[in-house]
Amino acid sequence: MRMWPVAGLTVVLLATGCVMNPAMTRAMAASVPHVKSPTFASKASWRTAILPPTLATAEYGAAVNALYDYAGMALMRTGRFTVVDRSLVDKLLEEQEFSYSGVVDAGTAVRLGKMLGAEAVFTISVGSVAHDDFFSDSPKQRDAALHVKAISVETAEVLYSAAGKAGDFEGATGALQSALDVALSPLAGS
Repeated sequence: MRMWPVAGLTVVLLATGCVMNPAMTRAMAASVPHVKSPTFASKASWRTAILPPTLATAEYGAAVNALYDYAGMALMRTGRFTVVDRSLVDKLLEEQEFSYSGVVDAGTAVRLGKMLGAEAVFTISVGSVAHDDFFSDSPKQRDAALHVKAISVETAEVLYSAAGKAGDFEGATGALQSALDVALSPLAGS
């Protein structure tokens, strides 16, 4: 898997200490596959419950768990979301006897969001985490791809949907966090 050129540029700029100006941020956001519903734009802020990310294999479980924690900060940085505390989400999942991998369909997500008093639920589906053989001299290097959705609890409408891809030379956690930042970049300053 290869990183998108703009996402790769972002990683290089951040790694070298450069700060992206608003024009660079808009250019990166424009290249991210995403959609926003008109309903999303109708509210300045959405009270959101983040559901545990899903991943097909348990190989990168610790990195995915770290992504769950990171997602709240990343969403709040956009200025469009307030976030229900993760401990409340975890407690409800336990009470409802859901495994982390069991919260995959929109209907279940909406039902859990209503129980948490949220206006929206945020889901993260990790598509892949893999080492790129091109970087054989960097054993920690990982590329990650994921897909995110914000779903209205009231209507089950998808409010925001985006894909993110990124890589990191320090491991899966950094790659997943960078991929999430890429997926949320179209929301920066909106």
